[in-house]
Amino acid sequence: MQKITSKDNPSVKLYRKLLSGKKYRRENGLFVLEGVRLIEDAVKENAELHSVFVTEDCYKKLSQHGEALDFLERDGVNSFLIPDEFGDKFSDTDNPQGIFAVCGMLDKPAFSDTIRNGGKYLLLHSLQDPGNLGTIIRTADAVGVDAVFLADCCDLYNPKVIRSTMGSIFRLNVSEIDFERDFPEFEKQGIPTFAAVVDSDAVSLTSCDFSRGGAVLIGNEGNGLPKEVSEMCSERLTIKMQGNVNSLNAAMAAGIIMWELMK
Repeated sequence: MQKITSKDNPSVKLYRKLLSGKKYRRENGLFVLEGVRLIEDAVKENAELHSVFVTEDCYKKLSQHGEALDFLERDGVNSFLIPDEFGDKFSDTDNPQGIFAVCGMLDKPAFSDTIRNGGKYLLLHSLQDPGNLGTIIRTADAVGVDAVFLADCCDLYNPKVIRSTMGSIFRLNVSEIDFERDFPEFEKQGIPTFAAVVDSDAVSLTSCDFSRGGAVLIGNEGNGLPKEVSEMCSERLTIKMQGNVNSLNAAMAAGIIMWELMK
């Protein structure tokens, strides 16, 4: 393991640029991870780990559990020991663990090769909150959704999204699509499409028939789905709510919908 003492080290500069810049991540095909669990999940699912940075204090703690250090010695991984004070520069959290990594962007199958008749999918349209996106991906993984597709959403590789998935990003097929080009493929494959809307005239979620599979579309946190998008779907569904509740957080609504979808 190499020791780094300068903040001007090229590997340090690369990490910090990847941490803060979507454009830089895309240009280099790389993103960042933080925390032992996320890094271990990446290794377990055969993600392409490029480098690992660990603070001196974190290294001492990890050394008490030898199995947690395996990824530091993997072939092709550059491992760096960094000063404790670098931890805050490497993290955008309040209490960093002290271990960070650079990972190659995930190789996902083409959209047309992913969907199949009878499959169950979630399509997020213009979702902008990284925490919501990460939580939805984690929930989709938990309930067994076949894939999650993103159309004009926030960056999938935003560090907050990655953390919020709790490793599900490595296990579930999550990919970005071109909506106008790819959406008609659902109809071609005989997959019903459902627009999630806040509208008392829409079909109640609990009355929807998902026996033939389906793709459920969920829209922007504040504005929902554009009318022209919801009108493209086979059916409009809504979560019928009681009392004075008239709306739900996007991640909460998605979780309820996915539970019904996967019954």
